[in-house]
Amino acid sequence: MPLILTILVTLIVIIYIRSNKRAKQQWLTTLDLPGRWVLQTAEGYLQLQGGLSEGTFTMQAEDVDEQEVRSGNWHFSGNLLVLSTQTGRRSFKVNFFRAGVVSLEDPDGTAMLYHKAATNVVPIGTS
Repeated sequence: MPLILTILVTLIVIIYIRSNKRAKQQWLTTLDLPGRWVLQTAEGYLQLQGGLSEGTFTMQAEDVDEQEVRSGNWHFSGNLLVLSTQTGRRSFKVNFFRAGVVSLEDPDGTAMLYHKAATNVVPIGTS
């Protein structure tokens, strides 16, 4: 009896882990983070390259006086998009509105609305 119970619990845990992994993959596919995201105010963009949950980024913010460009690595964990550069790390809460529209919220509550730029370029192969 204890052996059957152990096997049953093990199967339940395996099924639970697989379903969570599938749900996470579906969520990442729905978000479709890689690509060029344009700030709603058209004062900058966020370019995410790589896989569905991590890769490299380039962020450009245009102020009235200057243009600031940052680059580094990104990864998505839970509901946070983490941008890491050589000088530091910033986390943003991702709010999904619909396909191609997300909001990135700073820890202080400031949100920036991004729209995914349409492109007709299809990547061929991965490196």
